[in-house]
Amino acid sequence: MLQENEGSKKIDLDPTMKERVTHLREEQIMRVVTEVQRSSDISTFFVQAVAGKVGLHPSDLKVLSILSRQSPLSAGRLADLTGLTTGAITFMLDRLEKAGYARRMRHPVDRRIVLIELIPDPLEQATGKYFAAMLRATTDAVRDYSDEQLALVIDFLEKVNAAAEDVMKDLEK
Repeated sequence: MLQENEGSKKIDLDPTMKERVTHLREEQIMRVVTEVQRSSDISTFFVQAVAGKVGLHPSDLKVLSILSRQSPLSAGRLADLTGLTTGAITFMLDRLEKAGYARRMRHPVDRRIVLIELIPDPLEQATGKYFAAMLRATTDAVRDYSDEQLALVIDFLEKVNAAAEDVMKDLEK
């Protein structure tokens, strides 16, 4: 039934129709959740495949990815971001330094703090073609969206990532 409401039209749905609309919305929400999970799975498998191609452990490659966006970082901060122990991070950094992908350096102000910095050239040479292909595929997939739609996608991804980070923090307790 259609009702006028201060210049706008309001549709009153019968209980059966309300249930259908609610059900359809829940289905849509579950489709979003399923696609987010699928994206996570694909990302995990992609990182595993690239890591295997270049002789690294997938966790090593994830840490290098973090460093490519936020370098330099302390070992403690890397541990916080990854959920790994500082001991595991130290062992990993030994491998990454030996392979020439990262280096330790002293903090310029507080010399007690050791920072980890990405060495981009060797990493780019080893993994660049794989990540360039994924970057191309991703940018091609979103290129036709309007600026407003892209803003919505960015907002959505930021909220999903923040929620996932909160869940990870809860796991660490």
